[in-house]
Amino acid sequence: MTSATLTIPDRVPNDDPPTPTGASPRWLRWSVLGAIIVVALVIRWQFLDNETLDYRAFLSRWYGVLDTQGTEAFTERFADYNYPYLYLIWILTALNIPALVGIKAISIIFDVVLAFFAYRIVALRTERFSLRALAFGVMILLPSVIANSAYWGQADAIYSAFVLGGVYFLLRARSEDIERSAYLWNSVWACAFFGLALSFKLQAVFVMPVLLWLLLRGKLPWQSLVAIPVVFALMEVPALLAGAPLHDVLTVYLDQTGSYKKLTLGAANLYQLVPIDGDATWLAHAGIAVAGAIVVAFLAWSVWRKPPVTQASILAVATASAVIVPFLLPAMHDRYFYAAEVLSVVLAFYLPLRFVIIPVLIQLAAIGVYHSSLSGDQGMGGGGFGGAGRGGFGGGADAPAAPTGTGGGVPTGAARPGGPGGPGGPGGAHGGGGADGYTSGRGDGTLAMCATAMGLSALTLVYAVAHTLRRGAHPLPGILRQDRHPNAI
Repeated sequence: MTSATLTIPDRVPNDDPPTPTGASPRWLRWSVLGAIIVVALVIRWQFLDNETLDYRAFLSRWYGVLDTQGTEAFTERFADYNYPYLYLIWILTALNIPALVGIKAISIIFDVVLAFFAYRIVALRTERFSLRALAFGVMILLPSVIANSAYWGQADAIYSAFVLGGVYFLLRARSEDIERSAYLWNSVWACAFFGLALSFKLQAVFVMPVLLWLLLRGKLPWQSLVAIPVVFALMEVPALLAGAPLHDVLTVYLDQTGSYKKLTLGAANLYQLVPIDGDATWLAHAGIAVAGAIVVAFLAWSVWRKPPVTQASILAVATASAVIVPFLLPAMHDRYFYAAEVLSVVLAFYLPLRFVIIPVLIQLAAIGVYHSSLSGDQGMGGGGFGGAGRGGFGGGADAPAAPTGTGGGVPTGAARPGGPGGPGGPGGAHGGGGADGYTSGRGDGTLAMCATAMGLSALTLVYAVAHTLRRGAHPLPGILRQDRHPNAI
């Protein structure tokens, strides 16, 4: 197979350009970003004392094991997350940081990293600080981002921040005024960030078809892909040095993917809309086949027609992949669209205004899903999102009990590796299915509406991908012009 040849001008951008004429002073821009961070932290502060079921049944217990045993805990499998996240919890214990505050603080720190990369990605497109600051603010104040970290204490911001970092370097590699060495290094950095994302959460694979697309189009040097397994392996080395069995290190994700037998586990995907009873294994296999066929068909069409690869099209393809793949795959958890939630925000800054409907639809679906997951026992009867006395987002003390499989009966210091109910896998608060085949797992009317919104966003993303490929390298109209250097704040 012959790849297209990349022609790169022999020009290197200035690393420290002067402030553009008429731009706001640097101190003012830092002040604006600082004020946004302060507001975001004040909002998150309101939820730090909330303990969800996942925290009590799993996260706090993992903290307890690491606090008691130190690095010797890695000699046995006591959690169903991959080891890099457990390193962070171990650091909390070494610094004597309380479990609840520390676990949420880790995720909140990566909320800021998410906002940073959103700012940098938009800075590749426009010289207007107001738009870059808007991207920063929208990302860090996104309801699903706040709920995921400050209320739920989940770690999805970590892998998604690295995904955004990888996308950022992919876009930098497509800059017009870049020399070949910079193109190669940006490509390596992009793959290294994807390797980091994959080391924290397997869900990073939902976005990685964009790498295969760029590789087939000759826009990504194949050598840079080596960074993904190298970084992933390096992240596992501390666990191996601490005595973790090689088998455990290699099978964390295999255990996760083989443990859940429901078409959907609280996710706003296709199977919320499919009324089916009994053994649904055939439908699960069909969903996997259709998802794979769509990816292969797009790649084949792109190699055949060779549409222009631009920064906007890279973002659109990455976001579409992050939505369409989990929308069609079975056994998806309620938080598996998190990368799509954040990618859709930065994509909106690269498209005409009418495409803002994409992040709006995705966010509406996310809010509904979080409402369902954080109601009742996930909120520990504390009034749902917002906690007792803060107003309801979800159920209160009379909310229905969590279904079987929440993991509430896990003994102290233990967890079912890869089993249903662990926050690292699709079980969550929705439990697992039968061991012999897939069951429906459909939710209520709210989740059906969320799935409808997500499906509409997927269809709109298909149109957005076609739009970016059709426009090619032509600049977008209006305010989103790339006429400044991306490294100036």
